Amino acid sequence: MILVILILALFGDGGNLLDCEIKNMHKNVRYRILIVNDKKYILDMGKSFLKILFPFTFWILPNTVYRIENENDLEQKKAPAAKQTKTSYSSVFGAGISLLLANLLGPLMDYFNIHTSVLVNSIILFLVILAAVFFRFYLSGKNKKKLEHIVNVKRLQKDKLWIWPKSIKFICIYLFYYIFVGAFIIAGFWAFVEIGNVMMLTFSLLFLLCSFLVSGMSVMEGKAKVKFTKQLKVS
Repeated sequence: MILVILILALFGDGGNLLDCEIKNMHKNVRYRILIVNDKKYILDMGKSFLKILFPFTFWILPNTVYRIENENDLEQKKAPAAKQTKTSYSSVFGAGISLLLANLLGPLMDYFNIHTSVLVNSIILFLVILAAVFFRFYLSGKNKKKLEHIVNVKRLQKDKLWIWPKSIKFICIYLFYYIFVGAFIIAGFWAFVEIGNVMMLTFSLLFLLCSFLVSGMSVMEGKAKVKFTKQLKVS
């Protein structure tokens, strides 16, 4: 169902599509710089927790962007494309290494079981997930403060736009990664609650943190198509 919605989003109403160049910010993974018709906008990737949990909603739901008045303010915040791309793929590579280690340590898993009740394990799991979410918001808050030293987005003009996914192939790969990692996280958390395996909890937590970090890959640096929710005035 999700794939059908995304395909419709990609090949549905394509009127008024505009070319867009997406750039990362230097040492600030929360924001993107969008260049449309020689105008620059800031996209906040960490504003909605719903979009952090379900990154493909960046393609389905309109996104709020902030138009830059003084374009020189953000020149120092542009990041080299290669550096940010390596960071994103390093997170995916780290998730793959975690899965490989989990398989290699399979015969030793019984040694990491703790003899506690399901209720106690559930409480521990809740606290661990809460800590992970807090850590994600902590990093997001630090990135927000970094940007506020450069520009106050609350004073900027706001617009809303849709960002078209790059291709069906990109949608399929992204959804496969999302479903695969999500299934591993859920299975690992369930294993911890049922049998108290600390190693499964650790690997699942690492996967969860990696998912938070690479959620921004749904809007990657490069060329894209966008559509504003309302017709822009030509200035």
